[in-house]
Amino acid sequence: MMTILEGYFARVNDYSEDGLKLCVASSYPFFVKKHRMTHFPSLAPSEGLLKGYKAGEVTWEQYVETFKDEMRKYPSRQTLEWLKQRDKVGDVIRLLCYERADDRKCHRFLLLDILNSMEESNGKDAVLHPDR
Repeated sequence: MMTILEGYFARVNDYSEDGLKLCVASSYPFFVKKHRMTHFPSLAPSEGLLKGYKAGEVTWEQYVETFKDEMRKYPSRQTLEWLKQRDKVGDVIRLLCYERADDRKCHRFLLLDILNSMEESNGKDAVLHPDR
């Protein structure tokens, strides 16, 4: 069974060396050593969505729906399916980005929900219907 955790870049040194650390931001943080994480920009929100949300032009609810739509498309969907396959080897996966997000308003929590729903449904259309 896959263990999926989350975190943010400022604390990357606090996280165990075990498992896969995935940068799910569009850009790799300059302050984190290269090869410390694997970069998956396909799991980041689009630039327009993120800018709109940060500018207050997009509500959290709109952000959630748009982000889920983005994750249904190639290459995001294939990346999520690949991560789901890591379940077979029992990997620990940690999704990392820039937001501290104590309020859980960050796309990595949405990714956690999508991946967990894929696990619950054994991957059957979970990416197509991440609200299950």
